[in-house]
Amino acid sequence: MTVEPLSQGRWMLAAQGYVPVSVRQTSSEVHLVFAPSPGPGGIPECPAETIETMETVDSTAPVEQLPDPVQVDHAARTVHVAGRQLELPRLEFDLLAYFVSRPRHVHARHQLIAALWPDAGGSERTVDVHVARLRRRLGPQYRKVIATVVGVGYKYVPVLAGP
Repeated sequence: MTVEPLSQGRWMLAAQGYVPVSVRQTSSEVHLVFAPSPGPGGIPECPAETIETMETVDSTAPVEQLPDPVQVDHAARTVHVAGRQLELPRLEFDLLAYFVSRPRHVHARHQLIAALWPDAGGSERTVDVHVARLRRRLGPQYRKVIATVVGVGYKYVPVLAGP
């Protein structure tokens, strides 16, 4: 990652191969959470304002398969599941976006808290509560995309629709 000064006291952060999954601003700080981008080559280089949506697609899937029905648009902070839009609170959106940005990667509870909610003094149980709520919102057909890894945490397992 590189930080470059711009005019009028502004700065630009460049992160090759990473996507932003959470942005929080306080009166004096900006907190950014990045995760590795889903594709093998990362995000193509282009100005941030030209990126309208960032969809996560399993790049190892055979060509005849359709993309994951869970689509996260980071710019608009929206989630669509099989074409229907979900209304997610901020914490649940951040959690799902983080999972989707790193499919099949196991995330320990303490790592999720540190990455997504560093200022929340809660316990690791907080993650379990948000995962349970997120699963309910995804519905019975798609709740399994967030798999429990017993004794460790959670991972996102995309459900790819086949022909």
